[in-house]
Amino acid sequence: MHLHRPLISVKKVLLSAVLAATLSLGMAPAALVYAAENTPAVVGAFPAPPRGNGAGKLVKWSLDSNKPLIGQFGAPKTPSGNSFYIAYDNSTNRLYVPTVAGITYILDAKTLAPLSSFATIAGGRVARVSPDGKSLLVLSGMELAIYSLANNKQLFTAPVGGNALAISNDARFVYVGGNMSKNVTEVSLESAKITRTFPIFGSGDLVMANSKLFSANIKTGVMSVLDPATSKIVNITTDEVDPAFSYRKIGAASAGFMQIDASPDQKYVYAVGFSGNILKFATSDASYVGKISIKAAPTGPNKLSGFTLVNNGTQAVVTIENRKETALVRMSDGKILKFLAGTASNRWVSLGS
Repeated sequence: MHLHRPLISVKKVLLSAVLAATLSLGMAPAALVYAAENTPAVVGAFPAPPRGNGAGKLVKWSLDSNKPLIGQFGAPKTPSGNSFYIAYDNSTNRLYVPTVAGITYILDAKTLAPLSSFATIAGGRVARVSPDGKSLLVLSGMELAIYSLANNKQLFTAPVGGNALAISNDARFVYVGGNMSKNVTEVSLESAKITRTFPIFGSGDLVMANSKLFSANIKTGVMSVLDPATSKIVNITTDEVDPAFSYRKIGAASAGFMQIDASPDQKYVYAVGFSGNILKFATSDASYVGKISIKAAPTGPNKLSGFTLVNNGTQAVVTIENRKETALVRMSDGKILKFLAGTASNRWVSLGS
């Protein structure tokens, strides 16, 4: 993969100089935080294995452009360059990039300029900002930690790990799951105490929609839907499954759920898979309502991994894993509107409108 940083303008050079002087004086760079994005954009970390070294790069795609913006974090080809699911705080327009090395990097979401960093739990590759903007949640394979964004100090830890998390609509609880987890665990955001566990295994990704928790199982093709109010679980069987699936050889799979996202109106949840399809689920009755085929290569394979809805849910950005490229697609029919070649992320985060 060969991506080149765009030419740096004089404005950016001056910004970097001011930022360096600010940090050297121990001052917070609050004055340099930009207003929220006013054009649709997505950002994601370059793909990396669950452990070990990573590229140390982020890619941002403003959808009105045909060129990506590349940012750096940590050190390339080290654990500090390995991240999976970054967090976005829309109130400050900052990105929080958790890494295997136990360092979370803070970047400006508009320019991808580095702002600062702080120590977090080792192995933490997944992060979310709490709905009130006061806390950062960082998840490793062994532990969940909560940090105050006022001073970057650790508030709580909980003995539950995984690779997926979602926060309840009322912001009282966080739900944690993982590909290798036998349960989804509910944790109080106020105390970090484990409150309940639910028999939902193999959560590759989690999302809340219409007060329900959707959990996608990468191996079985089952979408589990939990209603936390009643503890009722509905398991929806789909054909997004490869009978020969192996966690050791995920890249060779012909099917399997990857990233999932909810529509802005909360009526639908969408899940992408290695089959090349986007599967659609209704939140009202926890039902499977069909699929949208994405055909970057007409005869396939089209292994979809990173995915997020944009433009009020009418379009989506999706990584085509085996082609190492990303596409903007129309959700009504799956038509590819634009390609971003040589760029991929396993977890996209939507910025702006």
